[in-house]
Amino acid sequence: MIASNSTPIIVLGKQGMLTLLKECFKKVIIQESVYYEIMHEENSPEAAALKKAISDEWLRVEKITINRFLQTKNIGLGEKEAISLALKHKGPLLIDDDNSKAYASMMGLESHGTLYVVYLSKAKKLISKEEAINIIDAMIEDGFYVSTQIYSKFLELLNSLG
Repeated sequence: MIASNSTPIIVLGKQGMLTLLKECFKKVIIQESVYYEIMHEENSPEAAALKKAISDEWLRVEKITINRFLQTKNIGLGEKEAISLALKHKGPLLIDDDNSKAYASMMGLESHGTLYVVYLSKAKKLISKEEAINIIDAMIEDGFYVSTQIYSKFLELLNSLG
């Protein structure tokens, strides 16, 4: 099981690839604020994917109280909730914000971003190398930021998988 913030759900949902989360982690939990953020545009591809994941019962929505150790202005409310959710379940976290990953690490949590999901999907042979590259390229076209250095490193890692 993995807790997730909104960005991985949104970007994978837009690409029609949200089920990669199910294939990689079996169960996903999100906080209510993520659900409402995504469902705000209820006719979007990511909202449709989220609805299906919930109805298929591999994604669960929970109400969460922010952990008292996360009283900081350096990360947003949604990120605090996502970290708190992962702490509550004593499991890993899926989040793309680097500051939030640092806080998660300080709290003893394992955290990964959306690129990790695509990489893991290729490593598990759920998708091909070409599909992985196409997913990342489409995410970038839709506004997901990846530095050229990270993109290059991602391609190296994909190539290392064969």
